[in-house]
Amino acid sequence: MELRKEIGIIILCGGESSRMKSPKAFLEIEGITLLERITNIYCSAKFLNPVIVLNHKFFVKPWLDTINKLSIKSVVLKNQFPDLGRAHSIRIGLYLKKEKSFCFIQNIDSPDISIELLNKMIAARDEDGYVVPANNGISGHPILIGKKIIEHLAALRSSNWILKDELKKFKKITIDAPDNNVLLNLNTESDWVKYCEDVKSNK
Repeated sequence: MELRKEIGIIILCGGESSRMKSPKAFLEIEGITLLERITNIYCSAKFLNPVIVLNHKFFVKPWLDTINKLSIKSVVLKNQFPDLGRAHSIRIGLYLKKEKSFCFIQNIDSPDISIELLNKMIAARDEDGYVVPANNGISGHPILIGKKIIEHLAALRSSNWILKDELKKFKKITIDAPDNNVLLNLNTESDWVKYCEDVKSNK
């Protein structure tokens, strides 16, 4: 539990979800939203106060009830400038987690993480680098960044950077993830339909 206190969680959902035509964070699967699904996994793994970076446009009905529910066990931040992209969302989240030794960066697009995977990534942690899961040699999500990367990203003065380019400056630690869920990337309506079908078939 003490180690968990040194690890921050940032869940990114600051975009427009334009290709999905509906906010990804609030799409429902098995009776709960994707955002709740992801947050519940991290909370079940005993992480404290995950930070959710959410597009400010979604702080209205019908999504306020879900946001209020999530606010009980997490910190929900408004991204007032979603046009600035993913880097800006990361900067907002890191502002609250910059004192942590490690931080998971979790996309809303990749909802099917497991506690087993998170524990495996934590076991491989390195304050000077980052840990990424890979399936069949293809890197996936989430990623776990160490202290040096947290400090580096927090010190960047603008949002005109791309995370994968910044990560190239640091040591990469790859762990094997037999489950290809780490490669899941929900971007379009067809992605969502297939995902729902896969969840039902795996019951």
